[in-house]
Amino acid sequence: MKNKTVRALISSVFAAVLVMTSMSAPAMSAPAKPAVTSIKVGVTAINSMGAIQYAQDSGIFKKAGINVSEFVTFPAPPASIAALNSGSVQFVYAPSIPVLNSLFNGGLKLKIVAAADGYLKSDVLAAQADPSLAGRLDDTGVCIAKSGKVKRWKDLAGKTVSVPARKAQGEVTIAASVLKDGGDPNKINFVTLGFGEVLSSVSKGVIDAGFVVEPFTSLCAASEATLKGPGVNFFDQGGAVGLWVTTEELALKNPKLVAAFEKSIYAAGAAGMAAKTKDAVLRASLKITKQTYEVAKAANSTFYPKTVVTAEIQSVADKMFDLGFLKTRKLVRKYLPSSTVG
Repeated sequence: MKNKTVRALISSVFAAVLVMTSMSAPAMSAPAKPAVTSIKVGVTAINSMGAIQYAQDSGIFKKAGINVSEFVTFPAPPASIAALNSGSVQFVYAPSIPVLNSLFNGGLKLKIVAAADGYLKSDVLAAQADPSLAGRLDDTGVCIAKSGKVKRWKDLAGKTVSVPARKAQGEVTIAASVLKDGGDPNKINFVTLGFGEVLSSVSKGVIDAGFVVEPFTSLCAASEATLKGPGVNFFDQGGAVGLWVTTEELALKNPKLVAAFEKSIYAAGAAGMAAKTKDAVLRASLKITKQTYEVAKAANSTFYPKTVVTAEIQSVADKMFDLGFLKTRKLVRKYLPSSTVG
């Protein structure tokens, strides 16, 4: 009986110790998930937006602690950059030309976060020697009427030509192509018009020509005609043409968010280039472009660069300065991502 009593007492003490230990010891739990930051992103209704939509849909952003609460579609970069500057959105897509224009001429404090779309340099070199390849490589073009008087770049001098925004990629690349072909770009009557209105306006004779980007380039070529390769003619260094941009203020205030966005975009871009996931990225673009899969599939494929290269952006600044679009050509390093090459 005595041994039983001792054993019972020991058991009671041991049980009490276990209870006290469980009350005082921290509970074991799964590793903490990163805090989710909700952002709004400014986009344009073009095929290369597939990457950012895919980053949201596939969980790439979620894994990085980012949630895109809204994709805000803008008709042209000046409007999206203005919204970025006002704080309405935290990141926007914009080609390098309007970004440089905003930095150098507009005095806005912006920060390039990552490359969004562009050209492989070897493809650009090949396309410059083969106009037919330029048409397949370049996702931009100028829509013209089959029966119209415009047959080549220099014919645009003296004509009414639409662009989605003044002093942006359409106007700059058209001016460069016309000048290269022996025409006077100063004689072009530029007007603003959204991509979706160009084809009907050209067909009805409201305008002589209009700048378009995929999927609108292919839509125009199917029923009217196009002047091909303005992007290839201008961006002869290849690399990034479209960029993801934020404000200098946000980049300084929340560098972790900007770094996470950059990493996510490049992961989504890699998926857009991979055989297994390329189609999924293309399908993701339909949510933003509102086009059918058949139209998107028929368009020129998007090239997603892996990084931003200083020489590529500097080349754009040099050309814009020479054409009279920039007041200075000096590219300040702080404008570029920390991962920039060169």
